[in-house]
Amino acid sequence: MKLSVVIPAYNEEENLERTLRVIARELEGLDYEFVVVDDASTDATPEILKDLSRELPLRFFRNERNMKLGYTLRRGLKEARGELVFYTDCDLPCLPSVITYALKIMEVYDCDLVLAYRLDRTGEGLLRRMYSSVYNAMVRVLFGLKVRDVNFACKLMKKRVVDEVDPESSGSFIDAEILIKAHRKGFKILQFGADYFPRIRGTSTLAGVGVIFKLLREMFAFRLKLWFKGD
Repeated sequence: MKLSVVIPAYNEEENLERTLRVIARELEGLDYEFVVVDDASTDATPEILKDLSRELPLRFFRNERNMKLGYTLRRGLKEARGELVFYTDCDLPCLPSVITYALKIMEVYDCDLVLAYRLDRTGEGLLRRMYSSVYNAMVRVLFGLKVRDVNFACKLMKKRVVDEVDPESSGSFIDAEILIKAHRKGFKILQFGADYFPRIRGTSTLAGVGVIFKLLREMFAFRLKLWFKGD
């Protein structure tokens, strides 16, 4: 089946080409495409995408204004043409070999979603590890979702899962929303541990106070929505 590798990008001129090329080497011989959504970058990201599209099976799209992660990822997932979708970040937080490993897990165990969790997060710093642990615990308590690392951008899904859950979040809660809805619809989820490599180039936009507050607002709004529906 065809694989779509979906990558949101915002000001990723330092990472973009390296990430796409190493993934392309790993997927050589497979039927795949890159789907990159540029979230109104102000650096050389658009030009790099244009150049790479001449060499790689790459389709790219641009948000005319900065729409943040949720909208950007939703657009990439919607544009994906493959029956399978792998989602990751532009700074490549896991080795490209994780993609083919996840594909093998999905094939052998006949599951619908394959999620990696970070084996070692010491490179992130104590504060970010603490935020993540609290958030993962909150998702387990509020939604009964037993996923170890909700927001790790290393996920393989069948496209029909994406289509059926139809995510709506505009912020970083989108990962949890997809997994919660998939779990409630009965899709089979498997998890495995993977080595994690923190960002060393460019600047992360996902750890700011505003991002965290938006994530929490979306999470509690989604919980209230489910309660009103009787779930």
